[in-house]
Amino acid sequence: MRGILVFCLLLAGCGRSERRPLEDLSGHEDLSGFKIQSIRGVRDGDRLAAQAVVSDSSSILTLDLHFAIGSPTTLESGTWRWSRPGGLLNGTVSARSVTFLGGQDGPPSIGGTFDLAGADDSKYRVNLPLTVLPRQFRAK
Repeated sequence: MRGILVFCLLLAGCGRSERRPLEDLSGHEDLSGFKIQSIRGVRDGDRLAAQAVVSDSSSILTLDLHFAIGSPTTLESGTWRWSRPGGLLNGTVSARSVTFLGGQDGPPSIGGTFDLAGADDSKYRVNLPLTVLPRQFRAK
């Protein structure tokens, strides 16, 4: 019986830990209540424009991301704005890692880890899981 318990504990310890969608790199704020609300985007040739929305019950963080699709796919530019009870924060986005999947005939998937820097020296990290972007058809 003890062996089974030890095995179960070891197995649980080997599981992948869920990273929080939003982290305060200074450690001053508890952002554990934030959830990813949406990730959407449109691919146009070798470019992908995406928007991610992360929020809790009282504030909304929006990331506008522009990727160059290639090997590797890179973040060309990004901005963020955060409407929260204390006011509006905004700044630039840099990529720590980017994951892109999707060929010409399938919907693209995007994910990665992004650092947010604000004019007030605030620093946050957003962890986006690899997400399939819904197909969007444009009228020709």
